Amino acid sequence: MDDLSRIAVLADDEILPEPSKTLTALLRYRPERIVAVIDRATAGRDAATVAGFPAELGIPVVADVPAALAGFRPDAVLLADEPVGAGLQPYWRDQIRLALEAGVHVVNGMHFLISADPDLAAVARRTGAVVHDLRKAPEDKYFTPFDADGRPIVHLRDHRPGSRTVLAVGTDCSSGKMTTMLELERALRAGGTDAAFLATGQVGMMISGGGVAVDGLLADFLNSTVEDAVFRATEEHDVVLVEGQGALNHPRYSGVTLGLLHGTRPDAMVLCHDLRRTALGLLPQVALPSLRRAIEINEEAARWAEPDRAPRVIGLSVVTAGLGDDEARAALRRLTGETGLPATDVLRYGAGELVPPVRAGLVGSAT
Repeated sequence: MDDLSRIAVLADDEILPEPSKTLTALLRYRPERIVAVIDRATAGRDAATVAGFPAELGIPVVADVPAALAGFRPDAVLLADEPVGAGLQPYWRDQIRLALEAGVHVVNGMHFLISADPDLAAVARRTGAVVHDLRKAPEDKYFTPFDADGRPIVHLRDHRPGSRTVLAVGTDCSSGKMTTMLELERALRAGGTDAAFLATGQVGMMISGGGVAVDGLLADFLNSTVEDAVFRATEEHDVVLVEGQGALNHPRYSGVTLGLLHGTRPDAMVLCHDLRRTALGLLPQVALPSLRRAIEINEEAARWAEPDRAPRVIGLSVVTAGLGDDEARAALRRLTGETGLPATDVLRYGAGELVPPVRAGLVGSAT
């Protein structure tokens, strides 16, 4: 996807009352690639201000795909839909068809695979448009986690000596794991450290142009696919920052979290938490664990396969939205006092507090 430089984001009915995670992340981290956002309800306005950003980005909202094609000549339409299921609503199907009919590529992060839809796939073949289904299991040999007999492989290969692998874990879904790793990558690079973000979800892949959507994999192959991707990344970079998914304490998504934890084999973890929550966002009847307990269960699970490695949580990334500055800073100090770990809100105060513990252990590092 790195060759896609003019993207129209289809976000119809995904901006108000709250913008989709996909749209927000793209406006924050890849605004230079977005030429227009498509939404009937807010057409004519600036996408950033509609999405709650403090200033305009000069990215207009238009009513439909034909308006985007006529006015901005995108080379791809990216879908910012986040349905709970795997369906495709009729209006979106019509808009996708119009893009494919025009020979424009489509980037799809939904569980619904456009390439598996006979009608839409036929249009794409006829016009030469490429469908990027990010949740489709990878097929090329770069991500082949099988041996010659078709059995999944977990090698437990040592990462390159001197490199560091850091995994974001959380107390809930949507608690800032992707954002934390992206901001930490930015901070480490600014300080001269060779750091790389490894996406494990569709939005992170849209931002970085690579990675693997782990929730599109067969469960038996998740650990080995992640292990392979991380191993290769540590061969090329000093610090590999792995985007986390779900939470160990989440009844719906604990499986993908544990697969990431064991496949990544991290040297360290950053725990992400949203201060506004006392219970799971999708299951409000399930209370969140204390931060101390969340740290304990993640460290314990990381030791199951390799007791001698004992990776630790080395910092807290905390969402303090809704608090004033004084309240937010006091809350972060309190959490540091309770856990003994540095704590920051990476969007409000940057990721600098997390840089020293991440760099600890790097060859040649003074911290």
